[in-house]
Amino acid sequence: MSDPWAVSSDEALRNAGSSSNGLTSTEAAARLARFGPNTLETGRRTDALTQLLGQFTSPIVIILVFATILSGVFGDVTDALIILAIIALSGVLGFWQERGATQAVDALLAVVQVKSEVVRDGVQAEIALTDIVPGDVAVLNAGDVVPGDCLVLESNSLLVDEAALTGETYPVEKRAGAIAASTPIAQRSNTLFLGTHVVSGTGKALVVDTGRNTEFGRVSARLTQKPAPTGFERGMTQFGLLLVRVIIVLVAVIFVVNVVLARPFLDSALFALALAVGLTPQLLPAIVTISLSQGARLMARERVIVKRLEAIEDFGAMSVLCTDKTGTMTVGSVELQAALGPDGTPSTAVRRLALLNAKFQTGFANPIDQAIVDGVKDQDLTSARCLDELPYDFTRKRLSILISDGDHTEIITKGALDPVLTVCSKALTPGGKSVPIDAQKASIESQFEKLSAQGYRVLGIASGDADGKHKLAPSDESDLVFRGLITFLDPPKESAKATIDDLNSAGISVRMITGDNHLVAAHIGALVGLDPTGAMTGADVKAIDDKTLAAKVGSAQVFSEIEPIDKERIIRALRANGLVVGYMGDGINDAPALHAADVGISVDSAVDVAKQAAAIVLLDKDLRVLLDGVRQGRRTFANTMKYVFTTTSASFGNVLSMAIASIVLPFLPLLAGQILLINFLTDFPATTIATDEVDPEQLERPHAWNLAFVRNFMIVFGSISSAFDILTFIVLRLGFNADEFLFHSGWFVESTITELAVMFVLRTKRPFFRSRPSLVLLGSSVAVGLITLAIPYSPLAGPLGLIGPSLALLATLVLITAAYVVTTEMAKIPFYRRTKNAF
Repeated sequence: MSDPWAVSSDEALRNAGSSSNGLTSTEAAARLARFGPNTLETGRRTDALTQLLGQFTSPIVIILVFATILSGVFGDVTDALIILAIIALSGVLGFWQERGATQAVDALLAVVQVKSEVVRDGVQAEIALTDIVPGDVAVLNAGDVVPGDCLVLESNSLLVDEAALTGETYPVEKRAGAIAASTPIAQRSNTLFLGTHVVSGTGKALVVDTGRNTEFGRVSARLTQKPAPTGFERGMTQFGLLLVRVIIVLVAVIFVVNVVLARPFLDSALFALALAVGLTPQLLPAIVTISLSQGARLMARERVIVKRLEAIEDFGAMSVLCTDKTGTMTVGSVELQAALGPDGTPSTAVRRLALLNAKFQTGFANPIDQAIVDGVKDQDLTSARCLDELPYDFTRKRLSILISDGDHTEIITKGALDPVLTVCSKALTPGGKSVPIDAQKASIESQFEKLSAQGYRVLGIASGDADGKHKLAPSDESDLVFRGLITFLDPPKESAKATIDDLNSAGISVRMITGDNHLVAAHIGALVGLDPTGAMTGADVKAIDDKTLAAKVGSAQVFSEIEPIDKERIIRALRANGLVVGYMGDGINDAPALHAADVGISVDSAVDVAKQAAAIVLLDKDLRVLLDGVRQGRRTFANTMKYVFTTTSASFGNVLSMAIASIVLPFLPLLAGQILLINFLTDFPATTIATDEVDPEQLERPHAWNLAFVRNFMIVFGSISSAFDILTFIVLRLGFNADEFLFHSGWFVESTITELAVMFVLRTKRPFFRSRPSLVLLGSSVAVGLITLAIPYSPLAGPLGLIGPSLALLATLVLITAAYVVTTEMAKIPFYRRTKNAF
């Protein structure tokens, strides 16, 4: 549809083949098939063929495949087929595991799918955001994500945050009505855009474009911007660069040595490339995905849903948790306590005004208004009707309605005390007399401070005559009479203090960030174990620059009277100090902070914009649930690193051994197919490492990538592995007078068995016999060990270039393996003593 903003609403509906009753379900299904899902993603992440091909995209693997095909062309067909078969099996194994993990995660994400309210078949219904199609009529309220590029059909003080698209800081008011076709995007007052969200007010809109056909979709396609990498992703990148450097040096040296020793060029090239593959943890991407998806499934059992798998690692590494007060530290069930006059005495008139304001407002449903409606049951409102309203927003911090009650029309304003006082010129005395506000202001503020210090949330309420009015404008919020105070109580959860203590013990510092006044925040903070000393208010935050803020936030545990933009500044200041910051929020004003945090955390009951911005969604708004999820995140990280430690150290040792063997042996120490088979066999149990048990001490504090530690671990334990490989060479050549075939067979068995055995030593800091592995990991390792011993005696031995070792040789190899395990176990003690806090 061309320039829908330039035509009337009726014409736009006709052009879209829709009406005010929306689409029929049948037509919507047809359009979904035609236009595709309402998403910016291309679907590649879950495309089976792409995932399968992705297993073979490593440059080293591609070169190896090409070189193997050349080898077959020049006559060595059997070896070429063996190598290609092993590469194919490795790829299929990675695909099978990764595909299953992806499907499991997709099923979990469906639990917290963002939905939009649309008119279908003439009635309002909640539809998954991805199922919205052009022609749908969307119903919008505060907190809703705009489901596509839309034309406004109806609006009531509809304010939309377009910062994600236009960069405009302040919300923009949207109204129905045609505008000039040449109007630029930022000035289209009748148009809504995908990627924006409703701040306040209500409206209806016609969906014109969805997915990649939207303005946001076109921008995304042009810029192809990706989210900032997580801490774990940055660690993976650095680890990859380390491996590349090691591979280039070792493989180049080995290749040159073999060429200098006049060994066949093609065999030497294949040998060097196979070594490169052997050193590369080929299955690392699959192992990471498997570990993360397994972690996501375990976290789901704790009622924690992971939207972005990469966030699991940062969830476990989180060292600071910033969270709101309501529902996390408090019970989250707000109760109306009292309606008071300006002097603090109970007032029936204030109760009625509060009920009218709460009952007839049509904006974002919130617990404050619901508490008033639930708490005031003795008022008859049959004669009252709402003529208009000015919805609440985060700039005015008040909500006004125009009420006709019998023969009288009045404006009733409710909100935070200071914003209400600013629009009042008078206040009522205890005797009902109206006096200038300045005469009562000090007394009102004294009452407010007294009630706030007791933990009550306190709002102000005012009213004014509005006879003859039928519509409200912002200018009508003036010259009002202050009528009194409304108090609410949301007491701390009984478990809050204990949970915060447990979080602190787990290495996570908790910070309260709330919009409530500083007295309430300090009171609740002290009750749940936070130190109000050094607390900062929104005014304190605004008064200093980012550098000074970063220096001060470290000592502050309570932040109060904080506006949305200041929440984001606090998060960025904490991150500037090198902390891994999690932010938990569920409101419209939490979206910027959720984006800014390392880990954005929301709840299933949150407004759409908060739930969409979050990487982690809790099905229960409870810090205990969050703590359980953090432990699962740490478990996932620990198991992922087990694979990294074990594989890189063993592979480094094997490659170092082969470099030495290449110099002293008259033949290649292993053939390319044998190297790849070892790599495949030892990787198979690694795919089950996500199920492994984790020692309790590994869950006690946050962990993050430490490249220096990984490098040192690889060198130390890889060198020990290499030393025992060299011992095996000596035993094979001098003790058993092994020729090329027996040597290959003996080292094939020893290399595979030692890597399987040492995994149970290196997977824990404890003595290996005091750390129980999972039955799946143990069973798969034993199975692969038995297969390894059987291969040299099987029909596969001939094509692989292997022969069956004697029982005496097998017994010797078992003794070498046992000595290797004991030596590695003893080496762990001084190694971890020197690197006590590294992991």
